[in-house]
Amino acid sequence: MKKASTAMSSTLRCLKVLELLAEEPFELSFTDLAAKLEIPKASAHRLCTTLIEANLIVQEPVTRRYMLSSHALWVGSGYLRHSPIYRAAFFPMQELARQVPGTVQLGVLDQDYVLFIHSVGYSGAPHAFADVGLRRPLNATASGKIFLAGMSQEDVERIMAKSAEKYTSSTITSIVKMKQEITQVRKMRYARNVEELLPGYWVLAAGVGRQENSPAAAISLTLPLGEFSPENEITISALVTDAARKASLQLGPNGAGRSMGTWP
Repeated sequence: MKKASTAMSSTLRCLKVLELLAEEPFELSFTDLAAKLEIPKASAHRLCTTLIEANLIVQEPVTRRYMLSSHALWVGSGYLRHSPIYRAAFFPMQELARQVPGTVQLGVLDQDYVLFIHSVGYSGAPHAFADVGLRRPLNATASGKIFLAGMSQEDVERIMAKSAEKYTSSTITSIVKMKQEITQVRKMRYARNVEELLPGYWVLAAGVGRQENSPAAAISLTLPLGEFSPENEITISALVTDAARKASLQLGPNGAGRSMGTWP
């Protein structure tokens, strides 16, 4: 029993190494890994050796630091290759990017974060740096607010207390203010973010899901702040919500997310 437990512990630590290398600075020495995992250096070295044999990480020959391999991308991209959400949103996102020159992103809920799994932008359009695979706190993104609006009051309070991060002076980190924001999101059926994550940009997002207000995913559009106005918001929010509606229809009833939370 003890041997099985030890093997499981080693497996979980290997997976944790992959997670650590998926975050900035994206490369670490085994000394760094040992410190972050709170294990002896020899143990960290064994974990890295195992992952190298599995072709999931590589060691840079000069710095001797470890980083994820291209094979790890192949493993991770298996999610997209079978994802009904990605397939459902692909063409509506392309259409939205043609209608409004900006950056269109598809986000899904990953634990207490929004994970961006697809991004569309056209040459010549103002582009917000948007890596696929990037995770951001729910409180700092328009897509995140869509997911928060689908949660219970208790979950919102827990996430805001645990995971909320401040990126700019406009980022909402107050639980009270976020509850007010979520109430607006539920009324409008879309979420707004004005310089809450990136200075100089504003974002609109709408939920994807066949059931009303059930966010299985979120489609967002990022534009330069100079294009923000109440009139533009009305026009562009209609296009964003229409793209989300089309993706929801493609997704079908079996792909719907959880129902909108109910608050007292």
